Amino acid sequence: MKIRHVLIASAALAFGSTALAQEEVQAGQDCAALQAQYDQAAAAATAEQLSQAQAVRDEGKKLCDEGKVAEGSAKLKEAISHIAAPTQQPRS
Repeated sequence: MKIRHVLIASAALAFGSTALAQEEVQAGQDCAALQAQYDQAAAAATAEQLSQAQAVRDEGKKLCDEGKVAEGSAKLKEAISHIAAPTQQPRS
């Protein structure tokens, strides 16, 4: 009976660590994809949009690099939204 518990526990650890590793890879890809998306959007952005978004993007990249992927991804998405938002131009 004890051997059975050990085998079950070993299998759970093996599958759990594999799933965790896959989540880390996926999270890293999410950060990289968002950074690439930001870079692509930045090419067409105005200087005003870039000035607002650059600090947020840098913070998002830093969080991703520290392994805080959820927070980093949120910051990168925020930076992209600064660029994607239409500029407020005064009416003449």
